[in-house]
Amino acid sequence: MEKFTLDSQERKPASKGEMKKLRASGRIPAVLYGDTANMSLTVDAVKFTTLLKTAGRNVMISLNMPDKTSKTVLIKDIQRNVISRELSHIDFYSVSMKKKIEISIPVMLIGEAPGVKSGGVLSHIVRELKVKCLPSDIPEKITVDISKLEIGNTVHVKELSVPKNVDVLISPDQIVVNIVSPTILEEVTPGAVVGEVAAEPEVIGKGKKIEEGEEGEAVSPASPVAGAKKEAAPVKKEEKK
Repeated sequence: MEKFTLDSQERKPASKGEMKKLRASGRIPAVLYGDTANMSLTVDAVKFTTLLKTAGRNVMISLNMPDKTSKTVLIKDIQRNVISRELSHIDFYSVSMKKKIEISIPVMLIGEAPGVKSGGVLSHIVRELKVKCLPSDIPEKITVDISKLEIGNTVHVKELSVPKNVDVLISPDQIVVNIVSPTILEEVTPGAVVGEVAAEPEVIGKGKKIEEGEEGEAVSPASPVAGAKKEAAPVKKEEKK
C-alpha cells in the first residue's frame, strides 16, 4: 500500500467558538490515538481532502508530528458537519509496521450482470470485508466481477480474490452478492374486496346510529341499552318455623 505524507500541528484545548474559527482558517481538529498518550492536533483541510479523494479512507499516512518526528497512522474515524457535510474532526491511530491489525476493506462490484438485464434484482450484501494483516499489506479494495452473473447466481466470501497474506475475519460461506428474481405481487381479487366490506358492521338506516354492546356487537333499537344495569330478582325470605 502506498504511503502518503501529511503535516500536523499541536492543538490546545479550545472553546466551541475557537474551534469554529480554527475550522474557518482551514485547519481540521484531530486526535492521534496510540500506545502512548493521545495527542490533540490539527491538519490542513485542503491537503487532507485531496488525500481522501486520491487514496480513500484505508490509506497509510506518514504523519509529521509537531516535535519533528514521524508516525505511521491510519484513519480511525471522520466526522462531518450535519448540514454542510464539511470535515469537522478526524481520529487517527498509530500502527506498528510489524504488527497485524484488523481493518475493513471496501468491496467494489465491477462489470454489468446479464441477470440484471434479464429483470433480476442485484443484492450487494457485504460492502466491507473485515480482514487482518500487516499495515503494509492492506489492500485498497476487494473487487468482485459480476459480468457473468445470471438470475439465481451467488458469490460467497470464499470465492473472493484476496491476497494470501490477508486473513479474512468473516465466514467463508457469507453471501457477498447475488441476483434474485423480482418479487411478484399478488393482485387483490374483487371477491376479496367484497368479503372485506361484508365483514364491516351493517348500517341500520340513514341517519341512525349503531349502538354497541359490551363486546362491540351491534344492538338493535329494541334491545336493552348496552351497559344498562339489570334489576336483581327479589330474594325470597325463608319463614321461621
